[in-house]
Amino acid sequence: MNRTEHDLSFNSTKLDYQALIRTSIIAFAHTRNKIERLVQYTHTIGETNFASTSRLIAEEAEKLVVVAETWYTLEEGLTRQELIIVNKPEVKDETNS
Repeated sequence: MNRTEHDLSFNSTKLDYQALIRTSIIAFAHTRNKIERLVQYTHTIGETNFASTSRLIAEEAEKLVVVAETWYTLEEGLTRQELIIVNKPEVKDETNS
């Protein structure tokens, strides 16, 4: 497997866009496979455990929505000129602490 071109310098971060896409593909496949395993498991259990397994499936489905949206946005982002990062916490200025 190839290494990424991510880089953490003193006061900057460089992200490898292709690595972000690969990561989202891996996360999508992992989450989808987990849902499939849980669904298969529901066929082998009785009604007593069905509610808790259904809750786990719902939680994984919520994760799958985030992963799929992220993957789609990264793929479509290849056609855009501008990339904006949101929801990044501000860096605390340690000199004023």
